[in-house]
Amino acid sequence: MNKLLSTESDSLERAKIKILFSLLVLALVKVIVVASTAWYFQQGFQLNRAVFFGSIYVIILKLMLSRKISFSKTSHFMILIGLIIIWSNIFMVNRDFNLVAIQFAFMLIMSSFYLIGSRFAIIASLLACLPVMLDLMFDIKGFIIKQTAVPLASPGYEILVALNFLTVIVAHYFFNQAFSANIATQIELNKKLEIAVQEANQAAQSKSDFLSAMSHELRTPLNAVIGITDLFLSNPKSNDKEENLNILKFSSMSLQALINDILDFNKLSSNKLSLDIQKVNLFELVSNLCSTMKLQFEEKNINLVVVIDEQLQNLNVLSDSTRITQILYNLVGNALKFTAQGSVKVSLKVISKDKEQINVEFSVEDTGIGISKEQQQIVFEPFMQATANIARNYGGTGLGLAIVRNLLNLFDSDIHLESAPNQGSKFYFNLNLWTNESFDDIDLEPDTTFQDLSEIKILVAEDHPMNRLLLKKVLNNWNNKPTFAENGREVLEKLKEENFDIVLMDLYMPVLDGYAATKHIRAMDDKTKAQLPILAFTASVSEHLYSDIKEAGMNDYLCKPFKPLELYQKLLGLV
Repeated sequence: MNKLLSTESDSLERAKIKILFSLLVLALVKVIVVASTAWYFQQGFQLNRAVFFGSIYVIILKLMLSRKISFSKTSHFMILIGLIIIWSNIFMVNRDFNLVAIQFAFMLIMSSFYLIGSRFAIIASLLACLPVMLDLMFDIKGFIIKQTAVPLASPGYEILVALNFLTVIVAHYFFNQAFSANIATQIELNKKLEIAVQEANQAAQSKSDFLSAMSHELRTPLNAVIGITDLFLSNPKSNDKEENLNILKFSSMSLQALINDILDFNKLSSNKLSLDIQKVNLFELVSNLCSTMKLQFEEKNINLVVVIDEQLQNLNVLSDSTRITQILYNLVGNALKFTAQGSVKVSLKVISKDKEQINVEFSVEDTGIGISKEQQQIVFEPFMQATANIARNYGGTGLGLAIVRNLLNLFDSDIHLESAPNQGSKFYFNLNLWTNESFDDIDLEPDTTFQDLSEIKILVAEDHPMNRLLLKKVLNNWNNKPTFAENGREVLEKLKEENFDIVLMDLYMPVLDGYAATKHIRAMDDKTKAQLPILAFTASVSEHLYSDIKEAGMNDYLCKPFKPLELYQKLLGLV
């Protein structure tokens, strides 16, 4: 029986199986009672009838449990047998309509609606009621077998009545249990649906707020970039050229940092980001970062205080300078944004140091608006800010602190916050770093001495005119004069005409893209050209970028916006 129930997951269907099983088992008990009583009182007709129906019940039960007959067919057989018993009670037994007949009729009506569905149940119910109505109307006295068939003797008759009542109770119990479980499941599902709808509405609202904030955040530095560019074009010989360049540089960095936050958050969410370990001088790193932000502090008339432990001044550590810069940039930028007057203090303090490792505490402390105890965990959630007024009054995407926490997880660290409303905030974290004494024999410093690249023949596949102009100027600085192609087809034509040492291949171009052009190059008959180094040049942030370029046959890739030093090192590494 348990095996049979295990095949059905729906609670109502399981209840039907339990009801049918109970009907069969109790029917067999009734058969035993009737047969025993009839044998004792020598009621041959009742004995024969009990043996006949008992045999049928055993066969049906065996077929049902062995799953050789479907549940639907078993149910229909049981209803049919019930009708035969009711009709035989009225027309074959020499007794007036009695309690057993009423019970059988009631059980059949109830069971048919539970087991075989409404349409067949109505027909079965009418057939069950018909002999009762005929008996009441015509006072039938067992006209088929008049005097030879007598009712079941006592106490078998009373036991049969009790078992019939038990059958009704059991069937209703199982069905009610299943019905209650089904209702409870529906209530639980409705609650989950309400929560899901609420979360979906919140997500939609967060998305709307995020896009609104992002539009503002992107336009602010972009406006400065366009504005300063216009000033240069209108007055190229202006005396404040250096100041304008600093503003342009800072605005561009702000724009890039914002875009990086968005892209990095997506990578962090899918565990696609990793640390790029190299030698770092924390003293220089933090000093340079604060210097680039100094102009922004001066505009708000806020003091920027930098306190760096002297032990770090001439000490190199092994870490990811880009991610540390990103963490501090977000924290210092946040502190400045929420501070109207006073100061922002950036501190680096050595907590412990030995021959191989050093523990450094980084902290950014401000005299700004502060954060209440209740809101201090919310600010680290993506797209969330302490209050609704924050986004309206101060702007921001709500990603900065979420990025900080996720980046620190890569360092096996976490961000901590001490704050109170109108009393400022202090964000701090600790990093365990390897010192220079533990890797003196490892050369991780990039070579910043540029060699002459005039002997290298470079073919640049780039469809955007401004990117072509930028690459031309960068390569000219190394005495290199590249050849340009605007699409993949031009690349193939130029390769047929002359030889090159390397191809800088933009991935997305008209006519023929970089992927397809690379496959054509690798299939060339000229084996030298077929093995030409190809450096993918792309602004794509696809999770499958590396596997895609390798599958196409490219050697390496460089992401836009690029650093000239990185391009230089890639060129030397491939040629």
